[in-house]
Amino acid sequence: MHEGELAKAFPWQDVVWRELNSAIDNDRLPHALLISGSAGIGKKNLAVSLAQRLLCSEVDQHGACGRCKNCQLLISGFHPDLTFVEPTGSGKAIPIDDIRRLTANMNNTAQQGGWKVAIVAPAEAMNSSSANALLKTLEEPRPKTSLILVCHKPGLLPATIISRCQRLILPIPAFDVAVAWLSEISQQHPAVSKALQMTEGRPLLALDALKNGGFESFESFVALVESVRCCALTPLRAAKKSLDYDTVQALEWFLHHLHVLITTDDKLRANVNIYHFLDRVQESYGMVIKGSTINSQLLWEEIFMSWSQMFVQR
Repeated sequence: MHEGELAKAFPWQDVVWRELNSAIDNDRLPHALLISGSAGIGKKNLAVSLAQRLLCSEVDQHGACGRCKNCQLLISGFHPDLTFVEPTGSGKAIPIDDIRRLTANMNNTAQQGGWKVAIVAPAEAMNSSSANALLKTLEEPRPKTSLILVCHKPGLLPATIISRCQRLILPIPAFDVAVAWLSEISQQHPAVSKALQMTEGRPLLALDALKNGGFESFESFVALVESVRCCALTPLRAAKKSLDYDTVQALEWFLHHLHVLITTDDKLRANVNIYHFLDRVQESYGMVIKGSTINSQLLWEEIFMSWSQMFVQR
């Protein structure tokens, strides 16, 4: 949530936004909501929009009005009845102390006399201790409290957490809707379609790529991967070069590239080893997302060694 403005659901979230508002109006909103889906489609923005809708005291057409005292507190960047928990940096875990503060705050009386809302994003960044500390809040919710978990990879969450939340799975938006939105936001950038294809239709990741030169980094990393594949670069050299990239981002690029290869390369699709390798990269990605202590050099060496050996054995 950016200081100085309120969030608004994206155009491709219109249907789910109406459903959430209907649940609020009919007193059917679950005390714990797990919003999941691919990264870069606006899950956190939807969570913030919902939190602001709950805290607003003068809801305007099913959205925060932007005028009341609660909205002014939200716009200022501080509302005493909203708790936001997230990692301090990419690849960092959410520590147990942050969850304990969230739990304590949710158990207090709302200072503005309305709802108490907490958002955890991404929820899979909680380690096992943090997740366990959250269970009591999930099991014994207080009236007019809403806990919203935002999650890219639900499979990384403990089953005890998932079973106590109502799932809301957001799909990747329709390509034409994403193109229309991205074209408007990026002021008709000529590479809108290419950015969406590169990010598998995820508009926010595409926007970030357009703004921050993501194309060049993505294409250079894919070229690195392909250099190892065709034996033009050794795994050790590739591992060293990979340290120039953000580990989480590079692993996401690798996973994306693997999916593209599997769907377009018949020979590779027939190689059973590719699926074992895909699992290995997914496992590494999960470890990094959870904040596990990782030696990036060794991680990339192992990945690229496995990647190169797969083609030697084929």
